Amino acid sequence: MKAIRYIFAVVILPVLLLILTACERHEYELLDSESAGKLTLYTTADGLPSNKVSSIKLDKASNLWVSFPGYGIGKYDNKSWTFLRAATSQLLNDGVNCLAETAEGNLVIGTINGISMLATTNVWSSYVDPADGMDVTAIKVGSNGWIWIGTRSQGFYINTGSGYTKNLMTGYEKVRAIEEGASGTIFIATDNGILKWQNNIYSFIKKIDGLPDENVTSLRFDSKERLWIGTETGNKVAWLDRKGIHHLNLLMVTDSIRIRDIFEDRRGNIWFATHRKGLIRYDGVIPHIIGENNGFPENKINCIAQDKYGNLWFGLYSKGLVKYTLPID
Repeated sequence: MKAIRYIFAVVILPVLLLILTACERHEYELLDSESAGKLTLYTTADGLPSNKVSSIKLDKASNLWVSFPGYGIGKYDNKSWTFLRAATSQLLNDGVNCLAETAEGNLVIGTINGISMLATTNVWSSYVDPADGMDVTAIKVGSNGWIWIGTRSQGFYINTGSGYTKNLMTGYEKVRAIEEGASGTIFIATDNGILKWQNNIYSFIKKIDGLPDENVTSLRFDSKERLWIGTETGNKVAWLDRKGIHHLNLLMVTDSIRIRDIFEDRRGNIWFATHRKGLIRYDGVIPHIIGENNGFPENKINCIAQDKYGNLWFGLYSKGLVKYTLPID
């Protein structure tokens, strides 16, 4: 009897657990099974207003918002598209660069001429700096509700709930990305390093601190609380954690890959959108390049997002919008 119990505990039980674990599937892994592992390209031939995509945002209602520079924005509800233009709505300008969402579900839209906000009640509001204008390049809604706005040449703005306040620091006028850490610390990517805000005190992260390049183009915190840092030149990225800055070579050769966006999918893969080498997926062990040489439509990618079904969406520089369904394990 003891021998039977031993065999069950040591041999049979682990096998049963392995089978049950292998059969587990998340809801998003079961959907779109026919297209799993496939790329689908959408262009103006499919009804898009433009083949250039600058930003993608999944809202709290699971709608996918996409910005088309020069052609406004579009909302995809997994069935059909709705497009908004300045001529047919209160959108400030069709030149939309970036998108964000507040805790209340209001959409914040960064244009080349200020901020538009579309409330969940379909009421519009806007803000433009009356003195300098605002070519908005980055938006981050903080966990405390503050809205941080980065611009192309006029520094950044903060709205703490009582209007926008401009912050212009010499040498840090050009903002490319804004990210928030777990403690509420704000990191601002510029072409002169990273500007760090914590408890109303600013500090700087430069090449001397370990940045591979000071022309920082993208920032993204992952589920392990690592801040991934993409730059304009070089063949590597960096991540910042409590131990400091670490480097990861994405290419074996010295070449500038020009990272435009960084994204972590639901399986923990880190994706890099580049403007030279297509997509690069880092699985925690090695980088994998996905580009024109192996079937991807274009080597210039602007942005990455993931919808509620687990599909990854890639906004291209000039050839449309790509949907990729992750292979089912």
